[in-house]
Amino acid sequence: MNWCKDKTKINLVIDAIMLVLLMAIAGLGFLIKYVLVPGFKRNTLYNGDVELYFMGRTRHEWGSIHLWLSFIFLFLMLLHIILHWKMIKSIFSHMVTSKASRVVIAVFIGTITLFFALAPLFVKPVVEPFQGKHAHSHDSESFFEEIHKINMDKMPVMIEKKQTTDSLHKNQKKFLHEQSHAEVEVYGYMTLSNAAQKYSIPVIELTKALNIPSDQSDEKIGRLKKKYGFQMEDLKNIIWKIKNNN
Repeated sequence: MNWCKDKTKINLVIDAIMLVLLMAIAGLGFLIKYVLVPGFKRNTLYNGDVELYFMGRTRHEWGSIHLWLSFIFLFLMLLHIILHWKMIKSIFSHMVTSKASRVVIAVFIGTITLFFALAPLFVKPVVEPFQGKHAHSHDSESFFEEIHKINMDKMPVMIEKKQTTDSLHKNQKKFLHEQSHAEVEVYGYMTLSNAAQKYSIPVIELTKALNIPSDQSDEKIGRLKKKYGFQMEDLKNIIWKIKNNN
């Protein structure tokens, strides 16, 4: 009798924990979807290349927490089923009197359950090339033709001016700046070591250019930004310069 009471208490505790976990999983899903939005939405909402944090963590870090909470919830769900197995069998037998029908239904539910749980581990994503704002390389002739076309589109039809050397250099500098952002992709959840490895540059040059101690290269970029006060676009420019100088 005492054991049954203890089992009831255990079930109640498990159910309460599962409810809290389920609400936490849902809440983190809302946080990742609607608050810590991905890059293209983030740049549109905040008019720039920024990183969003909640309690010092990025959306990718909260995504990892969301995953681990899901694992814990699944474990408690299995434990819940085990502890209620006799009751489940009894109710199922009363609902479906035919043994053959019970087997078919059980196999069907088990198969569907395993499919939804394990199928994502075996699917292959569709890989498409990244469409940047500009192509990776331009020859000098096509570059000046593009700059000339941009400037002519902005000028009134009634006015025709010949571009000066100074304006060409200014436009070239702006073009190269935009090109660096199109080519370099780094995120707050990455480390400097990850970024250096991704673009095949020495990590020591990266830390030196940012005035960051070399032993901080395995720290997440998002945390380094807050600690050392640099912006993501500064990091992108540095990576692009080191990459093109090597």
